[in-house]
Amino acid sequence: MDISSVNFESGWKIIKEEAIDKIEKYLDENVVEINNNLFNAAEYTRLYTVVYNMCAKKTPFCYSKEVYRKYGESLSTYAVNKIKPHLKEADNLKKTKALIDAWYKYSFYTNWMNKFLHYLDRYYVEYNSSLCLKAYTKNIFKLTLFDETRECIKSIIYNIYDSMRTSDDKDNEKLFRDIVFLYNELDKESAEKMYESDIEKKILENVETYYNKEGNNWIQNLSFHDYIILIENSIEKEYEKNKSLEVNNDTCEKVTNIIVRILIYDKLNLLLDNKENIYNLLKDNNLNSLRRTYILFSYFPEAIDGLKKIIGEYIKAEGNKLKEKYISLSMSINNNIDTPTYESNKNSNIAEQKNEYILCEYIHDLIKLHDYYHNMFNFSFVNISNNEIDANFKECLKDYFESFVEHEDEYFSTVKLLVLYADNILTIKNNKEDMQLPDVKNDEDGDYIKHEMKTIINTGELKNDYNKIGNKEGYIGNLNDIRQIRKENDDADSTCDTNIIETDYLIKKMSDIVSIFNYISNKESFFEYYRIYLANRLINNMYISINVEKKFIENLYFLCGSQYTSKLGGMIQNIINNKILNEKFYNYINKNNSNGGITLPNLTNFDENYENNFFSVKILNKGYWPALEKTSMKLSENFNKYILSYTEYYKAENKNKKLEWIYELSEVVFKYFINNRSYYLYCNLISAEIFLLFNKYKYINYDIIKEELQIDLKTFKDNMHSSLYYHKIIYSDDDNINWDTSNFYINENFSYTNQNVYIKKTTTLLSKEHEKTKDDKSMAIEAAIVRIMKTHKRLFYDQIFDHVKKVLSTFSPSNQAIEKKIDLLVEREYIQKEENSQVYVYIP
Repeated sequence: MDISSVNFESGWKIIKEEAIDKIEKYLDENVVEINNNLFNAAEYTRLYTVVYNMCAKKTPFCYSKEVYRKYGESLSTYAVNKIKPHLKEADNLKKTKALIDAWYKYSFYTNWMNKFLHYLDRYYVEYNSSLCLKAYTKNIFKLTLFDETRECIKSIIYNIYDSMRTSDDKDNEKLFRDIVFLYNELDKESAEKMYESDIEKKILENVETYYNKEGNNWIQNLSFHDYIILIENSIEKEYEKNKSLEVNNDTCEKVTNIIVRILIYDKLNLLLDNKENIYNLLKDNNLNSLRRTYILFSYFPEAIDGLKKIIGEYIKAEGNKLKEKYISLSMSINNNIDTPTYESNKNSNIAEQKNEYILCEYIHDLIKLHDYYHNMFNFSFVNISNNEIDANFKECLKDYFESFVEHEDEYFSTVKLLVLYADNILTIKNNKEDMQLPDVKNDEDGDYIKHEMKTIINTGELKNDYNKIGNKEGYIGNLNDIRQIRKENDDADSTCDTNIIETDYLIKKMSDIVSIFNYISNKESFFEYYRIYLANRLINNMYISINVEKKFIENLYFLCGSQYTSKLGGMIQNIINNKILNEKFYNYINKNNSNGGITLPNLTNFDENYENNFFSVKILNKGYWPALEKTSMKLSENFNKYILSYTEYYKAENKNKKLEWIYELSEVVFKYFINNRSYYLYCNLISAEIFLLFNKYKYINYDIIKEELQIDLKTFKDNMHSSLYYHKIIYSDDDNINWDTSNFYINENFSYTNQNVYIKKTTTLLSKEHEKTKDDKSMAIEAAIVRIMKTHKRLFYDQIFDHVKKVLSTFSPSNQAIEKKIDLLVEREYIQKEENSQVYVYIP
């Protein structure tokens, strides 16, 4: 037959005989194989061409509508006559299995026919808004076969799903998967959402019933740890089962949500009321259980809030316990301090500082506590979406650490201990006691100057020696568990290299300090203290590394801005600039020594030998450095000529700046020969001048000191106290020393374990500056309360606190300090408290 000009009857006859009859015969005689090539290429081409010739012509020779309708009639006839009789089984399970078999046969049928009739989808369906062939054929199956069997399927879904909890029936699993597949296929071309109403609903009902029953047993009989693990296992087990049954992802998620809701949310009060459950996980460092708990609780904001609160309270309790331990220790230390038999510097409260360094262990323990919980949070409370600590728990760690970290009273100051802890790390450790060097001070735009002199003294006779003092190769100390070597008297250049084996250790320690610094509110006090101790390190060449100092200040800058760190940066820059300044001075001296100036050592290798130069100076800008105490003194010619020379040079270079020398912070080195052994005595310029008087007098007393040096009694006593009581370089015949009248002699039997003897220490001389700021802060709080009350007239007690903290946000006064000032102002009748209320009124 010529297929190029077929009409509808002849064309459909070809389709019926060559396609439909062949497919139906195959389905009657064979097991369906979805990928069976029932038609070869030539047969497929012929049938497609027939359909094309029937549908591609213009009206009235276009038979698309007739072909579309006839195809539906043929499918309906096949379904009713060939398939439906097999669905009349009495057993719902057998009916369902028969329907699944029918579906696969029907799908085989339609897959082939839709290929032949595909031309209908291209034009007829699109232009007539008809169902596409897939939707059309599935709709016929639904109406003729599925709808009548649907109730049977719904009745067995629940039981099949439930039976798979206890048995591993492969046939039931396959049947369930086939049912899910059938529903999903029919739902693709339908808006009924039959899968949700028939399958998902039954699954969720089953899960709800099962876990409501089991959950009550579990929570009564299991520990919290085991209960959480069982929930996790249940979720995993249900998920794996649902995946094996090929249920939809949404269903898997809904099943998980139901399990979590029943076992967590519905029992949340029971889980949270017994706080010991969570406390035990924290005590045992059970990170895995904490992680499980967080994941399960994260489904519900209320659960997360409760968990966060319990963990926060535990951290706060641990922190307060740690803090109270050290507060008690500080009170015990201060109450039981014995007056020492000696003090190396009476006016520098060195003994008190040593006790404070003992209390620095609090900061060490605080860092350990913070690292412990930060690591715990970083493992257990990480948000999967961004791989960072959950914002709730990050806030929890911050809030609860802030609640206990800071403490301020007369015996214990967290802020100061944090600074001391940093100072202890950043300061070189060696066998010597803390050393100090001299300084010069200017007016507002002036500079401090620190200078070093090295002189040798023999017993009974003074010598000036311009050669380098021997045996000064460097400091060797340890920084906790690492060893480090830093050249003595570092030239403080910005490229200063520090031979530190573990530089990362220092960076880590600085990071730890910054992490605790974040939790203190009184940042202004921190910077006041830190500036003082930084000055001590820099002035005395006791810093481990300028680069480490700069890095730490940079970290503080990123947190607080330049308003706090600009002075610290200026101090560092002063030290960096000193090498160039001293080099210029030596060049100046060498050029002018022919005109009667001082002759200094050969400086051909200036850079390499700078650390051992006979005389060097540090210029410190007054605007950056803390206030330094200045002692006036009459200098001997031995020292005065150097100071005059530098002053002359400096004034020539800086017309508008004035220099003031700080003798208390100077360093002079004597070589002292006695009893066939040499010692190097390190002291400041005041002590050096006093020692040199022993070359002139057999003994000295205050009358001689006053006449020769013109210093006061307190300065004399402070500078010689350690030489008398500790080092025993001098002695007195008086049983009861009277500094005003006693005579002092050189001790001919002097002996000391170390070759280097460090006599004068002024490491805490600078710390007095901070004490002055406490009064300023106290007055600021008082003034702020008066101004606030004058403006508002009447305020509640809590409102006063809020206003004061807002006004004084730069140093955030503590509640205790504000409370004391309110009480004080009530006593002084600036404000008064209304009777039986928390309202305060301003008194004009």
